[in-house]
Amino acid sequence: MDWGAVVTIIVAVIFGIATIVLTLKVSRKKKPVWACITSKIIGLDTDAPAELKLFFAEKPVRDAYRTIFIFFNKGREPIRENDVAEDIVIHFKGADILQQPVILKPSKEAIKFSSKQIVKGGDNSIKLSFLYLDHNDGAVVEVLHTESQDITCSGTIIDTDRIGYIGEFLPPRPLEPRRLLREYGIAGLLGIVLLVILLVFVGHSPLMLAFFLLMGLSIGIPPLRRYIKFPKWSGIVGKKGAQRLS
Repeated sequence: MDWGAVVTIIVAVIFGIATIVLTLKVSRKKKPVWACITSKIIGLDTDAPAELKLFFAEKPVRDAYRTIFIFFNKGREPIRENDVAEDIVIHFKGADILQQPVILKPSKEAIKFSSKQIVKGGDNSIKLSFLYLDHNDGAVVEVLHTESQDITCSGTIIDTDRIGYIGEFLPPRPLEPRRLLREYGIAGLLGIVLLVILLVFVGHSPLMLAFFLLMGLSIGIPPLRRYIKFPKWSGIVGKKGAQRLS
């Protein structure tokens, strides 16, 4: 019996179980997070003639932007309404908000998610409220505004360090066959090459098998990040029917 191989397998199993237990323990915490994406709808250049005017709901503007943001609880410990010690606010520094925000998609109606325009710290802002947020509960919100110098989030929730920003909001999309081939084709090809190298040149050494398995995961996991960063429900939003953001 190859005792070295047996020990390697036992150590790998113990390490895997310890990693899963630690991950579950950490994820039990409250983890409020947010992300946003902004696009310019329309605007005037600096050299536009003075006679050229733009209006939004009879209000003169020089530009208009559409920001879609998501706020949700990525942790597995519920966030209750009473846990909010300081209002959760999305700040649009230096911008005018052109209309009340629109909730495009809540995770479910029971959380009673709401948003409204306020002035906070001299900036036009959006205040968020909810009854509770279980794991992956939250909402996608649309805001129309003029150009903003910066978009930030503030607020204090009991038993959390801060509200985390997790990057540009790219809602998950279904893994359709054509997109699977495009996004995973290279990873699959490299995986086959690594497998051939393993079988032809290396043999069946457990240590080398583990090494090439880790290499394969390092290739395959990055394309999946978009699909595991945001909740599945955030991929479809809309005011009238379903509108796909991506």
